[in-house]
Amino acid sequence: MFGHLKAQEFLNLMEGAELPAERKLHLDGCARCTATLTSMLSVHGGVTSLDADIPEPDWAEFRSSVRDRLLSRAAQRSSAVRRWTGWPIRPAAAWALSLVVAVGITTAAFLWNMERMQTTVVEPPRPQPPAIELNDVEAMSLGWSKTSLFDDLIQLNDAQAEQVRAMLESPQKGTQYHQ
Repeated sequence: MFGHLKAQEFLNLMEGAELPAERKLHLDGCARCTATLTSMLSVHGGVTSLDADIPEPDWAEFRSSVRDRLLSRAAQRSSAVRRWTGWPIRPAAAWALSLVVAVGITTAAFLWNMERMQTTVVEPPRPQPPAIELNDVEAMSLGWSKTSLFDDLIQLNDAQAEQVRAMLESPQKGTQYHQ
């Protein structure tokens, strides 16, 4: 423990505790620590002298006055409750409130559901594209892989050309193509 006294050591001295011999030697030789102790003792003396001037309150009288005020408030409150809400009114008010809540929630749910039903638009069914069998697609892809599409169209006979035309025009007319 080197240097000046700590705050805890000053407090111990003011309360009457003894310092170790080394710290007591430091206090005797250090002007700064001696001045600090002197100023703290004067402040402590001034504060402790104030305690003697303050009279002790009469706690019994204080407790009785608080109890009287609380009891008078409770009496006033209970009479006011009896005046405004008597026993027959309480259950009736509870039933009325629950009925209003039930009717309000039911009405709100009904109106919300009606609004949703009116805004729902049903789309007409879309025509399905013609069904092509996998074997036909495989057969076409094998034949077309060697030549271009336009070369194949040029080589079609009249019956085949009519069949291709009917297949291409069926989605435009909104009908399905049948062989």
